[in-house]
Amino acid sequence: MFNNIQVFVKGIVIDENNNHVVMLSDKEETKVLPIVIGPVEAMAILMNMQGITPNRPLTHNLLKNLLDLLGAEVEQIIITNIKDNVYYANLYIKHDKYTFEVDSRPSDAIAIALAYNAPIYMNLKLIEFTVNPSDLNVDRS
Repeated sequence: MFNNIQVFVKGIVIDENNNHVVMLSDKEETKVLPIVIGPVEAMAILMNMQGITPNRPLTHNLLKNLLDLLGAEVEQIIITNIKDNVYYANLYIKHDKYTFEVDSRPSDAIAIALAYNAPIYMNLKLIEFTVNPSDLNVDRS
């Protein structure tokens, strides 16, 4: 974990281009990593943050249900990289004595991490893509 810092979901905002943006903040709330996500993923993240269970399972709920049935759980997620303005993440799924690393979109990984109350980490090399919270020009949703 030496190359990662723990972050939490500070919120979901709408930017000036009407994009949904998940805001990942460090513990001290001095830096925020904004990641543009889709509206469906934004809804899933917000529902998990608020403890709302939909009447019918969304994709993230379905995955959690399947992992639970298999006796597996999400141990952590790591936002690992950015390439061509696209962020990458990994889910770490524990089953028995094994931990499996699974490629994921950050938005999906975050929604699933919240469903499991699993820690969210960001690779330190992404620190250059963080912003000061006071520099953001967004509306909160």
